[in-house]
This record gives sequence, structure tokens and C-alpha cells, in this order.
Amino acid sequence: MMIRSRATLLAAASAVLVAAALGTESPAAPAAREVLFGDLHLHTSMSFDAAAAGTTTMPEDSYRFALGAPVQYFGRTVQRRAPLDFLAVTDHSEYLGIVSQAADPAGPFAGTKWPALITRLLDKFQQLLAIFSPGGFRGEPPIPEFVTPELIRTNWQREIDAAQRYYRPGKFTTLVAYEWSPMPGGAHMHRNVIFRGPRYPEVPFSAVDSMKPEDLWRYAEGNRVRGIDSVLIPHNSNLSEGLMFAFRDSAGNEMTREYAQRRMENERLVEISQNKGSSETRPEFAPNDEFAGYELVNWAARGEAKSVDLRGGYVREAYKRGLQIQARTGGNPFKMGIVGGSDFHSGLSSAEEANFPGGLGASDAQSDPARVLTQVNPLMRSATTVLSASGLTGVWATRNDRESIFDALKRREVFGTSGNRIRLRMFAGWRYAKGLTGKSDWVSRAYAGGVAMGGDLAAPCGTRLVAPVLLLQAVKDPNTGNLDRMQVVKVWMQDGQPRERIYDALWSGKRRPGADGRLPPVGNSVDLKTATFTNDIGAAELKGEWRDPDFDARHAAIYYVRVLEVPTPRWSTYLAVRNNLPLSKDVPPTIQERAWSSPVFYTPTVGNRSCAAS
Repeated sequence: MMIRSRATLLAAASAVLVAAALGTESPAAPAAREVLFGDLHLHTSMSFDAAAAGTTTMPEDSYRFALGAPVQYFGRTVQRRAPLDFLAVTDHSEYLGIVSQAADPAGPFAGTKWPALITRLLDKFQQLLAIFSPGGFRGEPPIPEFVTPELIRTNWQREIDAAQRYYRPGKFTTLVAYEWSPMPGGAHMHRNVIFRGPRYPEVPFSAVDSMKPEDLWRYAEGNRVRGIDSVLIPHNSNLSEGLMFAFRDSAGNEMTREYAQRRMENERLVEISQNKGSSETRPEFAPNDEFAGYELVNWAARGEAKSVDLRGGYVREAYKRGLQIQARTGGNPFKMGIVGGSDFHSGLSSAEEANFPGGLGASDAQSDPARVLTQVNPLMRSATTVLSASGLTGVWATRNDRESIFDALKRREVFGTSGNRIRLRMFAGWRYAKGLTGKSDWVSRAYAGGVAMGGDLAAPCGTRLVAPVLLLQAVKDPNTGNLDRMQVVKVWMQDGQPRERIYDALWSGKRRPGADGRLPPVGNSVDLKTATFTNDIGAAELKGEWRDPDFDARHAAIYYVRVLEVPTPRWSTYLAVRNNLPLSKDVPPTIQERAWSSPVFYTPTVGNRSCAAS
């Protein structure tokens, strides 16, 4: 592909970025934004590994399922209980659509060795991986007949056509997208590429084209110059062997301010929760965070407990590293909002614990519940039950259409959930009046007097700073558990070192923190024999103001909110009880579902640096 000079592309792309970030809303629109829920990460049989796992669903099936229609999946009729508002099908750009086509004796590879070979290996996942993975994902030469330009263009157009067919502006939004999936040395360095529309590139960029994220950025920047905007979303960072949020670039060079800014402009979001576990943090990184052990992948069980810098694979650690790089260079490469996604390879975005049909094809399809509850998953090389029924993204948008949703993604007014529909809001400002969240017009005042999640909290000019005020609201998912608490997670720089602290900001009931400062547990109403819960603990809504008691205006800081539900049964518990089987021994029987807001970013005023009008 033709590559223009980076300086030219950056200059043109920056102008497009600024215009796109402003969005299409009128000045009076922010208070009218409503929350929409959807999935930004889903695979169908157009993805090579989904097809290799026996999945036969196509993008059209994915959109029908998301709309609430019944779909056939491994001999069962499955259906969402609550339809989605939007969906991005993100099939792997590497060998896009090829495995299912190559297995078809009447398809484009009729008369070659491929139909018989692939059909024979469709139930032998690891053998198919051995054929396709090296050239598609690990930098070795690809299979030539599977990467012809005509075939790639045809299959990419099938993805676009399916999205166009099911787009219902005002009711249901389909986002044209794909996944770029390099795996250098086995590390997951994947990004989802979400397009704004209505124009799209002729072909997607794949790991066959390049394994370097800088080249993916160049592809995205070149598209923006032509009016084709996109956001790139790192995911599976917990499986990146610490490389996703490394201190250096892909060539091993120390980051510069220009590099940090370029990454931030291209990768404005990060996926925090999905089928392969949570990427927020780990107990060994956050010993004072009692909720740090949520849905973690066991690296030792995967056979990959080699000496790697695992901190570079988790979002909270990335926020710390971003502040360190910012202190050195003036640019923060990890200034990312938060989303959730499923990464299901079933074609079905089905992140409902009590209604989860499985996410990875034949290996966890629940036509054989006993096998699912006891087997080792061939992909994760650990118990199938460690896989999560997660997650979703919430966006604050004025309308359910591509433009409004994409603009929300670009300005980072979005949040991730573990699969539920908690309605989460956070604002930050310097002069919010006490009791503001009790006013009927508090949302419009919040926008007028501060910034929403994802925003930059600038220091007011000529004012001695007191601590910022955060306005918080969480409303429960009507189909799941009540709310336990809202926590503010603060990451900041002090004495040249990154620090973190978790504050219980709002909570249900009449609990009080103990002598150690910790809030007592909310309780647990789950009956494991029936996989039910009474929901007589917790609250339907939490709302109020919180002020940082440890604020120091000299220190750059990042604030995000984590909302916890009361304990509810995990999908594996529902599956066991429905089928009169023993509970899984590999995972806890209950979970506390949660949501994470995009952060607010505070940077101190330095020298002649501009400040916000007071």
C-alpha cells in the first residue's frame, strides 16, 4: 500500500480528529443524551477461529439475535431476553471469511485440497490453528491463495452489506468494524477498528499487512484524510504478556511526546472486560483493593507463566504508566476511555448470566452441559468455566444512530460493564453546588459546570484550587441485582511515583466503614441450590456528590468510577442447577457484576499552560 509522509498525514488527520471530536450535536444537546447499550466486539463464522470452532452463524444472524430474534445455535434455539441498542461485528481481518469458504466443496476453493482437509479438521481446533495461525497472526508468510485482494474485498463487502441491511437509525445501530489481530510470540496485541461511516475503506488492514500498531495507526490516519474516521480499541490486554501498555514502542524505543500523542489520538478507548476475563487489575498489583480478583485468567494454568511484565497488560496500571510518561514527555499515550465487549466467537452477543449459550463455538456450546462444566477449554488451556459471560458498552448519545454513537466513543463519554445494564454517570467540576444531584435539572447543570466522563478537567484560571467535586449516579439493571456501592478509583503522581487509592463514595443500606476504613460487605442472598437471589439487599439507585479528601493541585490525577452489584449467581451456576449437575469447582458460584466509567483526567497548570475559564 502507498504510504504518505507521517508529517503530512498527522497534520491532515489532526484537523479531522478535532472536527470529529466536536460531534454533530447542537450546543443544547448534552443534557438530552440517553444511555444506549451494545457490544463492540463479536465474531461470526467469518472469523477463521470461530469457523474452526464449528460456529456457523453469519453477521446477519448476529444482528437478528441482537435485535431480540431467535437464532439456531448448535441445535438449540437461543434468544436474548433484552435486545441491544447497537452492535459491531468485529471479525478478524486475517483470512476474513476464508475457513468457512474453504470448507465448502462448492465454494471458491472447489477442486483444491482445502475442502476435504478443513472439513476433516473442523473438530480438531488446535490442528487448524497450526495451519492458519503462523501466517495469519504470527508474522510468518501467509497462505497465498487465502490473501488475494479480490477475495479480501469480496468478503469485506459482505460484512458491510450485512451491517447496512440491519441498520435501523433511531432503533438499532450496526457499526461496520473488524479486528486487527497480531500475536507476536503468542502475545495478544489485538485492536478492534470501529468506523463512523458512511464511507469505508476498500479492504481492512490485517496482521498479514503488518504486526506493528504504528502501521495500523498510519492506515487509520490515511483513511481520515479521505474522510473515513475510526477508533481503535485495544483489548485482551490481560493476554498481551505485558506488551499492550509497555513503556516503549514496538521497536523498543523510548516514547516521545509526539508518539504518545499519536497513540492517544488513535486509541482513545480500551476494553476492560470480556469473555477472556477482566483487564482492570490484579490482587498482586492492588493488594488494598478487595475487589481486584474479579474474573481473572489464570496464567499458570494456561502454560504461559513465563517471566513477563504482566503489569503492562492491565488498564489501571496503564493509567499509572501514562502519567509517568506524561511527566517525562508531556504526552500521555494511555489517556483511554473504558468500554466492555464480549469477544464471543459464537456470533451471538449473549452476555446475560442466566441466559448464556456459550461464547466460543463447539467447545462451550451448552448442548452438553456436563462437558462444559468439567472440561479444559482447548483455546484457554484451562477450565471452560473460567470464561466470562461478559461484557457490554454503555454510551451517552442523543440518538441511536452511527454518528451519535461514534461521537460518544470519540469523546469517551462511554463506560464498560461486565454484561449487565447499569446506567452509570459521572461528572467532575470545581464549583458544583452542594446537593446538586437532588435537583431536577442536575444533568444540564453538570454539563454546564464541568466535564462528563472521558473529559479533561482543566484547572480554573487565577483560582486557588480546592478538590474537584464528582457527581455520581448509578441505576440498576432491571433484570439483575441491586447495587452494592459506587467506588472512586484514583490514580495520581506524587514524588515522581504513581499511586492508587479506592474510595467507597456511595453505598446502599446503613453500613458504616470499620476501624480499618473498609465498608462491610453488602451481604449475599443467593440460594445455590436453586440459583436464585431475593434482591432484598442493595439499592435500585445510588446518586450523590463526592469530593477528593486527598487532593493536591500539584499532582496529575485520573478518576474513574467502579459500580458493584450485590452478589448474583454466575452463568456456570445457572447452567449446573438447570441441569441438576454439581457446581463448577474451578470458579466461584457467585459474582458481583460491575460497571466501570471512563475516567476524568486532571493535569496541573504548568507555566503558561492554558487554563479553563472560571
